[in-house]
Amino acid sequence: MQNFQNTVNQSIWAFENDVIVTEISGVYSFATAAGVPLTTIPTTLVPYDVPAPTDAQLLSAAQAKQTATLTQAAASSMVGGYTSTALGSAYTYPSKTTDQINMLGSVSASLLPGLASTWTTPFWCAPVATGVWAYASHTAAQIQQVGADGKAWIVSNQTQLASLNAQVAAATTVAAVQAIVWTPIT
Repeated sequence: MQNFQNTVNQSIWAFENDVIVTEISGVYSFATAAGVPLTTIPTTLVPYDVPAPTDAQLLSAAQAKQTATLTQAAASSMVGGYTSTALGSAYTYPSKTTDQINMLGSVSASLLPGLASTWTTPFWCAPVATGVWAYASHTAAQIQQVGADGKAWIVSNQTQLASLNAQVAAATTVAAVQAIVWTPIT
């Protein structure tokens, strides 16, 4: 990239490296790689060296990048599934957005007044021991426990993200920012 500054208004002009720059008596002219003059360029441009970013700018950029990285890691974790022992042993439950909506519907249905004592609802889950997914029946109490465990899972991820983002905001060096990483929640 070839950089120039307008001596009249201090604006910066950047040209691709294939632009031909010619200087005659301190006045610069510009042409395309094919030699066609660029006619709308001010004649008051002079070469300009882009200053290196300041430490504060580098820190701010690192913080923004790390916050985005941590947010993505938290989002991935939240939809990666969680475990519950509501069925008597550890089962994995899905937690993608649709799964969370379905769980909300199941828990809500389990709270309706006048439910029969034999009421159940099916929900996808897999015993941790086998990993084989099945559409298993859950009683009202079981689905409520699974829902509560799912909520706790989401909150634990959100809590870790908030804590890590606070650490990123408080960090005073790029190296310190980069050392703040997501730890998978189990």
